[in-house]
Amino acid sequence: MRLPLQSTCDQSDPRTAHQWLFVDLPFAENQPYTPDVRLLPDWSQRVNDAGYRHVDQIRALANEDGFIHVDQLPEQRKRYRPPHRGQQHYLNTGVWVDMNAEDPEPVMIPDMERHTPHEQAVVAEQLYHTGVIKRQEPQPDKATVGKARPVFNPSDYSPSMVNGYLMGVDDTERRRVLAAEMTGKKRQQILRNPLWKGL
Repeated sequence: MRLPLQSTCDQSDPRTAHQWLFVDLPFAENQPYTPDVRLLPDWSQRVNDAGYRHVDQIRALANEDGFIHVDQLPEQRKRYRPPHRGQQHYLNTGVWVDMNAEDPEPVMIPDMERHTPHEQAVVAEQLYHTGVIKRQEPQPDKATVGKARPVFNPSDYSPSMVNGYLMGVDDTERRRVLAAEMTGKKRQQILRNPLWKGL
């Protein structure tokens, strides 16, 4: 199918009158774009419905004095209605409607600061059940495994270091260290220390 040209587009047919406008549209730097010709009839109709006419069509309406009465001008038949709900961007599409079509009532987002705590709780519960917000579920207690402290070996330390260590631990650890000392170096500065008597 050949490209539409102004000279070949039937100006009396809204579906062909403006097709030539969409040939070699600016797209990227030094790279024009012509859409699929199957789209052009609807695009041409959209331009016509929006009230646009070529200057030659406007000139043809003038009388012998060059005047055009406003009643002779074409009327806009369609308008774009933005998305009724949701975010206002091009991925959330609106619709084209007749000029006299009634718009739906606007959606009013409530100001939750003006509601009572009970009303806020009801809204929060609804948001939870619809999956908008997640409720923190209680987690069961779980055992944790920490890094074990290295076992104190008295043979690696001097008697004063061992006695100092024994002062900071419980009786169970003292018995273990003293037993290790008895089977090891058997140093009397540790074993005869009166602080450990009875252990």
